[in-house]
Amino acid sequence: MFRPAALLALPALALTALILRGPPDPLRPSTPEDGVGPLTRRRYWAEVEGATRTPQEIAADWRHHLPQHSPKALAWFRGLDHAAPPIEQGDRLWILLLGLRRARVVIEHVDDLGFRARTLRLHPDAGTSEFRVLPGKRAGHLVLQVESIMRTHSHFDRIAYVMGVHAAQRTAWERVLDSVAAFSGGHLTNRGHESVELPMLPQVPELLATHPLA
Repeated sequence: MFRPAALLALPALALTALILRGPPDPLRPSTPEDGVGPLTRRRYWAEVEGATRTPQEIAADWRHHLPQHSPKALAWFRGLDHAAPPIEQGDRLWILLLGLRRARVVIEHVDDLGFRARTLRLHPDAGTSEFRVLPGKRAGHLVLQVESIMRTHSHFDRIAYVMGVHAAQRTAWERVLDSVAAFSGGHLTNRGHESVELPMLPQVPELLATHPLA
């Protein structure tokens, strides 16, 4: 018997199977050129007063305890190459987003005040996220910041982001910043987020120069 409802469900089932299978070469580092849609620069920040730990101590704890600082219901982190922590440059991380979406990243840069993660092909985004502790001009004052420069990995991920994943992403990073702020020994005095989207894909240095988010 012909069943139109079952026929209409076939594309959804095929899409689900494709997502579960994942992309070819899933652990290859990706760049915005691997994504679709506008290049997006997002910044989430929290201002802290009265910090009792140094910016270097805060940055090191943030990196080494990223899984503990992250809300597991939204982003579950663990080491891919070895148990984490510690997390060092070159380490790859296994992530489960929203309890459903698989993601993988590699730590491509580490310094005294932060670190940067690059997405691998198995991730809903394509680009980088940088985690920084920005010292203030007075003792105990600092800004915690997460800054991403990415495109979505696929049209499906773009639709999911527009339909509501963006809100979950914002909540996840705010929870991370809250946790790191608590470790600092200080208290939050201000917070915010902002973004810039461009329909074309310029070189990243050009984007940063012409669309500052300071």
